[in-house]
Amino acid sequence: MKKLSYLIGLIGTLLGILILVRVGALTIAAALGLFIAPDFRQMRLIERIIPVALFVSLITIALALPRR
Repeated sequence: MKKLSYLIGLIGTLLGILILVRVGALTIAAALGLFIAPDFRQMRLIERIIPVALFVSLITIALALPRR
């Protein structure tokens, strides 16, 4: 699962650089969700807050960007 999330994160980074930042941000957010999902229940509270904040901020960036 983690290797798949690395691949999706790399694809999202390349999409963000080359094509659309909005799609790249959403793809990276999906990769972050896949990366964190298996261990989320065993994490301490502070270990949960940072990935959730990153996830929310990536979605916020994708929604806030103007459309062309």
